[in-house]
Order: sequence, then structure tokens, then C-alpha cells
Amino acid sequence: MAEIHKTTMTPGKLELLTQWMPQQRWFAAKGTAPILRKLGGYRLDDPAGEVGIEVMIVADDGGAAPVVYQVPLTYRGSEVPELAHALVGTSEHGVLGKRWIYDAPHDHVFVAQLLNLITGDAQAQAQSISDTPELDVAGHSLTPGKLWLTSQAVLKGEQSNTSVICQVLDGGPAGAGLDPVIVKIFRVLAQGENPDVVVAGALTQAGSPYVPAVRGDIEGHWPDPVTGEDVRGHLAFAQAFLPDVEDAWRVAGAVAMENADFTASARDLGIATAGIHRDLAAHLPSAPASLGEQRRLVGSLRSRGMAAVAEVPELAHLAQAVERELRELEQVATWPNLQRIHGDYHLGQVLNGPDGWVAIDFEGEPLRPLAERSLPDLALRDVAGMMRSFDYAGGSAELAGAGSRRAWVSDVQRAFLGGYADALGLSIDDILGPVLRTLEVDKALYEAVYEARNRPTWLPIPLAALDRLLGGYDSTARNVASTPKDGALPMSNTTPTPRVVDHSVLGPVGRGEFALPHDVLGGHRDVAADGTSVVTLRARRPLADDVTFLLGAEQAPLAATHEVDGVWVAALEAEHVPDYRVQARYNGTAVVTDDSYRFLPTLGDVDLHLIGEGRHERLWEVLGAHLHTFDSVIAPVHGASFAVWAPNARAVRVVGDFNEWDGTRSAMRSLGSSGIWELFVPGVGIGARYKYEIGYADGSWHEKADPMARATEIPPSTASVVTVSDYVWDDGDWMKQRASSDPHSGPMSVYEVHLGSWKQGLSYREAADQLADYVSWLGFTHVELMPVAEHPFGGSWGYQVTSYYAPTARFGVPDDLRYLVDKLHSVGVGVILDWVPAHFPKDAWALANFDGTALYEHPDPRRGEQKDWGTLVFNFGRTEVRNFLVANAAYWLQEFHIDGLRVDAVASMLYLDYSREAGAWEPNIHGGRENLEAISLLQEANAVAYRVAPGAVMIAEESTSFPGVTTPTSAGGLGFGLKWNMGWMNDTLNYIGQDPVNRRYHHGELTFSLVYAFSEQFMLPFSHDEVVHGKGSLINKMPGDERTQLAGVRGLLAYQWSHPGKQLLFMGQEFAQAAEWNEDASLDWWHLDDWGHRGVAELVRRLNQLYSEHPALWADDFTPGGFQWLDANDGDHNVLAYLRTDRSRGGDDVVVVVQSFSGVTHEDYRVGLPFGGTWREVLNTDAQEYAGYGVGNLGRLEASAQPHHGRSHSATLRLPALGAIWLTPER
Repeated sequence: MAEIHKTTMTPGKLELLTQWMPQQRWFAAKGTAPILRKLGGYRLDDPAGEVGIEVMIVADDGGAAPVVYQVPLTYRGSEVPELAHALVGTSEHGVLGKRWIYDAPHDHVFVAQLLNLITGDAQAQAQSISDTPELDVAGHSLTPGKLWLTSQAVLKGEQSNTSVICQVLDGGPAGAGLDPVIVKIFRVLAQGENPDVVVAGALTQAGSPYVPAVRGDIEGHWPDPVTGEDVRGHLAFAQAFLPDVEDAWRVAGAVAMENADFTASARDLGIATAGIHRDLAAHLPSAPASLGEQRRLVGSLRSRGMAAVAEVPELAHLAQAVERELRELEQVATWPNLQRIHGDYHLGQVLNGPDGWVAIDFEGEPLRPLAERSLPDLALRDVAGMMRSFDYAGGSAELAGAGSRRAWVSDVQRAFLGGYADALGLSIDDILGPVLRTLEVDKALYEAVYEARNRPTWLPIPLAALDRLLGGYDSTARNVASTPKDGALPMSNTTPTPRVVDHSVLGPVGRGEFALPHDVLGGHRDVAADGTSVVTLRARRPLADDVTFLLGAEQAPLAATHEVDGVWVAALEAEHVPDYRVQARYNGTAVVTDDSYRFLPTLGDVDLHLIGEGRHERLWEVLGAHLHTFDSVIAPVHGASFAVWAPNARAVRVVGDFNEWDGTRSAMRSLGSSGIWELFVPGVGIGARYKYEIGYADGSWHEKADPMARATEIPPSTASVVTVSDYVWDDGDWMKQRASSDPHSGPMSVYEVHLGSWKQGLSYREAADQLADYVSWLGFTHVELMPVAEHPFGGSWGYQVTSYYAPTARFGVPDDLRYLVDKLHSVGVGVILDWVPAHFPKDAWALANFDGTALYEHPDPRRGEQKDWGTLVFNFGRTEVRNFLVANAAYWLQEFHIDGLRVDAVASMLYLDYSREAGAWEPNIHGGRENLEAISLLQEANAVAYRVAPGAVMIAEESTSFPGVTTPTSAGGLGFGLKWNMGWMNDTLNYIGQDPVNRRYHHGELTFSLVYAFSEQFMLPFSHDEVVHGKGSLINKMPGDERTQLAGVRGLLAYQWSHPGKQLLFMGQEFAQAAEWNEDASLDWWHLDDWGHRGVAELVRRLNQLYSEHPALWADDFTPGGFQWLDANDGDHNVLAYLRTDRSRGGDDVVVVVQSFSGVTHEDYRVGLPFGGTWREVLNTDAQEYAGYGVGNLGRLEASAQPHHGRSHSATLRLPALGAIWLTPER
């Protein structure tokens, strides 16, 4: 095995690659200098031990987005002349001396071991530890048997891969010769499965004769270059190689030049294509094209078409014709099934093998994203690709001067379709139609872009094809949303003809059921055959007596004509769509309004891209309702844009106060495959109530609150509300200090508050002043607010959220909550917010079944339903849902200056079998119970939170022993800053519930917490969950009479404050409220008039004062150096003795804690001390100022040189019953 030397290389490997990679054809960022960092990789062992083999996975940060490369290297101790062309560079190794570093695919040693890895005869090795397998890299063999490499050759000219042709023997050097193997090494890596591996592998397993047999592949893992989360993908694969064969392009091209007959060969190719599709449909997922899939495909085609027309000037005259083709496709009632396909099928991807046609390279069209190429698609896309390829064969002959080959192309295409149809039991007429024609148009548009960029002389081939496919259409159609600044409106005296729209489209538009209303309504410019520029204006005004468009600054009238279902139309000659308003007359009364359908989308391409990628960290700024003001020739336009994600909806409308809750007036437009629907509505202002009407695929309509609403009605009303913030923050010093401090290593004493019952009837602003005064008087460092995101049912305490971005309207508007946070900051108190990403309620008007499908929730009830709570569980693995939740965490931290999030019910997210019976849950892909998608979400949310809000803290309410909750994500942990110590809480409350005489038998419940106290970064909670639902308040958990119970509460709180970890106390327990918490009533504030309860509050105040003054109590909460036992074993006296110190700060601060849970006073109780001198009694929970009996030590003790508890000094003290004594040295 190879030995790994921990040393340096000069120059370093990344330095060499920075110079070498830009010279390689597969380097993606041509013309730029790479900025490289290593992400991972693996080693392979040279059996001879002479050559070092390393496969590096590196990220290039030099472009707009990181690109991940795979770079195999070999290291040799001497120069190899025959590898001179593959030399990366030389480097001086600190142990081994000079090393020659080669591009490994050219090196026989590497290729041999790579083949062994694919066939299972070698194992990838870790880079950091010698002889340790790298479990993140694995080979998968489809064909058994070892391959012995005799020679290899690298193919030249590939763009994104490196392919090696391997001559091999069966089993070993004495084995029989086998057919050659081609090994494809992916240079540019992408997350997810590679279609070439998966599709060709499935065909191989199906026994297909139409694909070279796949031998196997290599799959690996690496960290995402942006998020750091673990991703996987294919690294390489091996397939049979057919030597000395021609591809079909060369064969067909030669025949076309001779104008010879190719129909028999084309028919055979059609049969082979059908066989490929039939086998793929049988062995890989196939399903009917749902409405959502149809819309996704059409949206993708439209987006590509628009991009092509925009890039290639020669296509401008075809814009309207392309749109007409897409609309016809949208009207197709029955679509073919979706299945896996080749994806980039043309004559160059087919070989003329000895036994017939064989297809290769199933990677899909290079310009389409890998994730899209891996989706089921229309098999007719391959048919369209081959039809276009035949056209190219004839076109290339024409470009070479061979004369017209139109008849040749037509015959060959028909023969191909005939073979394809016959093999599937169809007729050619079954295949011909809008679907195939539109896919041919799409392919020709792609070709036009490619030729315009790379081979302009070939551009006439796709241009001629488009003219034929689109019926010779030669008109210009642009949707122009601009007006000359001077408002000029050139017109003529003639009455132009408006753009024709079929009534089958106008009907759905009039009923508010059309997915693209802006394509019909509003203003659209066309160029007529005589060159005249004509603008068509359409508006929907049902029941109007007449409609007039008022044009330009002069409001020139243009009478409209009614078409169908309330749609009115007019046309004028103009070079631009004018600014206009719509006047409609009803029963003699004229009403002038602006038109929603004359405005461009308020979301840009970058926003849609980021949403699609799930990485829009400011999602609330683009989705939901937002106020805008647009300049206009007539007058500035004020209104609100609405945007919602509903990818499977048939149509979406916005309803509200502004349209009398009639959604047909405000049909939204689909923004394509993003699934976003958008509309700008003029005249909408702050305070307007609204919802979305979602059209389900079954034809039904459902009103839904806006998932991204930032304000709502007061429950039980459920509408969303348009809002904008004009709050001016006054906490700049706080935020600056927060960003420069580490909350985990500072003091944190948290007061948990339920705003609705702290003092009932208070608004956010009213509560702000009172809460700030009270909490600062008590000395808490933070307030934790139970969930304030909008929730319809108050009895859920806020833990069943319906509007994740809206503060509950029960206490005021969002800016009032900002005032509350600002006020607490002004008195030095941070604000932590409860956040609930684990589940949401089933209310029909909220997130559940949002667009007629399980959109936000997981579709499998074994993962998507939390039966204990009657709620739904988010689909944590869905990109857009992850974005919704991660952005929500960032929203509260940034928009409301929240200082931390306490994440609720983390345990329910981590485990797939949480509260589920056997058989009622589905294991993860590895067969385990961990919810890998939820884990990834939590890691991403924590990483984003700490990045966008420096100094904030993320806290997990997690009740299991799941490892690494507070370990950084960079080390594989969940990335939380703190974790609630539920074990400590349960053990402590169980112990104090025992009668003191029996506590000796439970002493281990107190000491056990120190066994694991430093395994995570803990917070010690006495939360709302412990004082409700019959559990009793803290005082009622104590045995004895009231005064004894009060003493028990004081002692318990002192124990909490002195134990390693941050602390949290629920409201009311700071004065030992006797009654359980009741969310429908205020706290029993009258208790503060009782000296016994007032004494508990005074104690809490003193505890917080001492806590903040003594770093010993918080500086080393998470390391053993900050805690030392003095005596952990005095269970007979129910006493614990320990000291806290700030060892990380030098250990100058020391607090000795002597804690008694005994029902009797211990006289002359000796405790060990670390050194002599006078020790001050800084806390005595039995002091009379706290309503105790006053049993104590008169404020100080003298330590004598009498060893005790292993300490050099000790002192005797009076230890009150159920009391705690804190001692500090007198300096």
C-alpha cells in the first residue's frame, strides 16, 4: 500500500493546476484565470508501489458560480518521455524530492487501477490516512469479470470529458482478448446521476442490442462548493467500444452527397430508436404527463424559444409564429407518456455497428441543465432530433454544392418515422402532430443558436427548416411594455386590424382561467405584411356597456369592440405600445381604471433562477405582496405586485378588497417552469386584504392565504394583508456589538414569554415598555418569545403556524413587533424567537394541498403527516420548500433584528420513525431511520443564519442523543449553537419531586448530568412545557408546606444558575406562581404582593446579577475546565459541592457552590476550598431578603489549612435546608 507523507510540495498542486487547467479543452471558463480550492478526492494504489495516484476534486471560484472539476494525477520519481504531452508540471516533495506530475488518464498505471475500481477489483483509498478505504467513492460493475489492461489511448477533442480507449484481456495477463472498452472520465462534475450512466446502464441490463454494453461506473461524494453540504454524482464509467465503425452522420452524409437511397437504413434506424424507447419505458420510470409536467415542458420550450429569438437576429421575424406553435401545443388534450430518453439524439450519436445501428452518448443536450436532462421527457424529442439530423445531412450536401436534397430528406424522414411507428404498433399519423412539430421547432431553434455562435455559414440550414416547420410565417410580434418618454402616439386615419386570438383562448381569458393572460390582454405590437406597425389593446371588462382606451398624456379615446366573455379589443397604428387607461361604462356611469396586463413581470430572471435552484436567501423580497410605484406618461402608478409559487396549479387568481373578491378580474400569469405566478394590480395599497384563488387540476377553485404574506388579518379571520415597513431602527450600537461578539461564550440568561398571557390585552408596543422594564429589573440577558408567526388557533401557543413570514396580528402590525425588539435592545436585552420548521397545520386555506398537490408537505403520509399533533410535515428534500424555510430563518434574523432562533421539535425532524409504529415509516436510502433531508435542511438553515446574522444564536429543542447537534456543519454536525438539555431538566424535576427523606436514593439523578454536560453546548430549560397540562408549576412540584416549597424553588433556581450551561426560565416561575400556566389568562401578578413569592423574584434578580458579574459561571460552560467537583457523593446529606471557574480566561474568577436539597439545616458542614483566606458568602438562598429563615454564615468564612475533599483548605459553614450557598474569595 502507498505511504502518505505529511509534508509540503513546492510549488503546490493547486498552484500547478492553476497554470495547467486553462490550457485544457475541458476547462469551462475559457479566458479566465481559475481560483482553485480543494473539495475532496481519493487515491488509488499502484500494486508496484512506484507511482502515486490521486484524483483531486477541486472548485474553481473564478467565475460567476463555482465549477467543480475532477483532476486525476499521477506522481512519478523520474521523467517519463512518452508522457511528456501529459505533463502537468514538476514539484519538489519535502520527503521524496522532485516529482513529475502527469495528467493521469494518459498514464497506464492509473487507467489500469481505474478499471479495477470499476470492476470491484480495487478500492478507493482516503487521502489523509494511509491504507484507509475512501467510503465516499465506489465502483459498480454491471458485467462480472476482471479486465487486464494492455494498452490505452486518450481520445482527442472532447469538451467536458476525457475518454480512454482500453485494450483489455479477460481476467489477467494470460487471459483471452476482449473487445475494447472506452472509459469516460467526467471532468466537469455535476450533482446527481449522469444520464449517460443511468440510461445506457438500464439498456444494458435490459439486454438491448442497440447500445454498447456498459461494464460499470464510479460514483463519488463531495461537498457542494456553495453550501458545503454533501452531494453525490458520477465520476466515470466504462462501456464496450466498437472500433473501426462509422457514425450514422458520416454514412448518411456520404449517401446524401450521392443522392442515393437511404430509406432502408433510415427505416432500420427508426426500428432501433423504437426499441431503445420501449426498453427505457420498461426499465426506468414512465408516467403520464400531468398538467404540471405539461406546463413545465411548455414553459421550458417557451423559455428556450424566447432566448433563441433574442440572441439570433435572423429569428426575430419568427417570434409570433413560435408562440403560436406553443399555444397550439398547450391545447393538445392527450400527451404521450413521459419516460427517460436519449435527449440529444442525432446521426452523430449512432454507430453503424457490425450488427446494426447502436446508440451512444446518452448525456442529453449539453445546453440543458443536468437535473433537467435526468427528468422523464417526451420520447418524441429523440424522434424530432433525428428528423432534424436527416435535414442537416441533406443541408450539408446542399452547402457543398450538391444541389437540392429536399426530396431526399423527405423520403428518409418518412422511412425513419415508418420504421419507428411500425415497431411500436402505431401509424405515422399517430406520431405526426403538434407535439412532434413543436419539438422539431425547439431543436431547430437550438441549432440556430449554436450555428450563430460557432458556424455562421451553416445558419441557413436551421433557418430554412424553421420557415418550413412554421408554415412560412413571416411576421414580427413583440410584447412591448414601453412608451416614448414624450408620450407621442403616431397614428393613421385607417383602422388597423387587431391581432387575431382564437375564441378558444379568449373564453378562458374572459373567465380568468388562462395561465398566460398577459399574452392576450394588455398591449401587443405586430408588424403587418405591408410593414405597418400595429398595436392591439385588449382588456377584460365583463358587463360593460362600452369600453374605451384612453391613450397617452392627452387621454385620446380609442373605442373598443367586444369579442367574447367580456374581452374588448381595439387596434391602432403605433411604433410603441402607448401608456393608456381603460374607461368602462356601466348603466351610464363611466369608470376609469388602470390595466394590470400592461405591466412587465416584477420578478427578474435572476430571481427565478435562484428560486429554481432553491438559493434565494431573500425570498420575501420577491414573493408575496409588494408595493411599487412606476413612472407613467399619464401619472405615476401606485399598486402592489403579487407572486406565489404554485407549480401544479391550472390557473391562479388574486382576490381581495381591491376587486370585490372576484378573482376573474385578476388572473395571474405563469412565469414558466419556475412555478411562480405573478400579477401587478394598480391601486392596491397598505392594508388591503387578499388571498389567492388556486385552480386545481380537477377544475375546482380554492382560496389560499399567501404563504409569503408579511401581515395578516386578526384571527380567526384568515386573509393576508398588504404591508410595508417604514420602521426606523435605533439599535445600531446593539447590532454592531452583536456582530462582533460570540453569544455562546458569553452570559445567557433567558426569560421565556408567551406574549398573549404574560399580561393579557397588551399590544406589541404596550408590552414593549412593560416587558423591557421588568426583564431588565430582573437582570435577564435575553427574552425568548414563544412563536409569534401567525397561527389561527391560540391554543397551539403559536406552534401551528400558517403564515411563516407574518407576525401575528393579535398584538399589532409588523412594525409594532419591530418596536418591541428595538425597545428590548435599548435596555440591553436580546430577543430569541421560537421557530417551527418541523410541521404545519392542515387548515384548508393555508399551506396544506396548496396547489392541489402535496406541495409543501411530503406526499408520502409516512413522512408527510405527524399524527401526534394532527399536522403535516414539510417536504424537506424539495428544493423550493427548503428555500422557503431557510429564507424564513434569515427573514426573522434580518428584518426583525432577532438575536436567535430556538428551533422547535428538532427530534421529530431528525428521525423518520419519530412517534411511529413499526411499518408506519419509510427508511432512508441507506435503510436507516435518520431523515437525511431534514438533517441537510437544518445544516443549511444554521449555516445561513450564522452567515447573515453574525452574533446571533441557533438553539435546538432536541430531546434525544443524536450526535453532533452543536457540532459545526463543517465537521459534519447539525451546526446549532446551543441545545436544550432535556435530560438534565427531566432528571432534576424528578429528583426535586421526591420527599427530601428519599432523595438520597435518587442522588445519581443530580450527578448524572455532569457525565455528558460537555458533549454538547447545552442550555438548561425550565420551559412552558413543564408547567402546564397537569404537570404543576415549579412550586407545586415541591413537597412540603408553602414556605418549604418556596425554599425549594429558590434552591432549585440557584442550582440551575450555577450548573454548566446557559439557562432558560418560563415566565411566572421567577416569582413561583402557584397555578399552572394558562394561555387564556394573565400571570398571577398579585403574587408579587406576597413577600414569599416576591422573595423568589428578588433571588432571581440577585442570581442574574451574580451571573453577569462572574465569568466563572458562563465563560467555560462547554468545557470541563470550567467545573470541578468538590464533593459529588454526599447523597446521605442531599448535598452537592462544586466550584466554577473561568479557566479559559486565566482562572482568576472562582465561585464555590454548596447546594443542599435536604429538608434540615446542616450545622458545621465542612467543604473543601482551593486555597485559604476569607471567602465571601455572595449568595444565600435562605436569606431573609428572599423570604428565607436567615440561616447563614454572616456573610463570610475563613478557610483553614485543613485538607478536605482533596483540597488544601476547607471551612465549616451553616448550610440551610433546601438552600444554596455561593462563596467567592475576598480579593
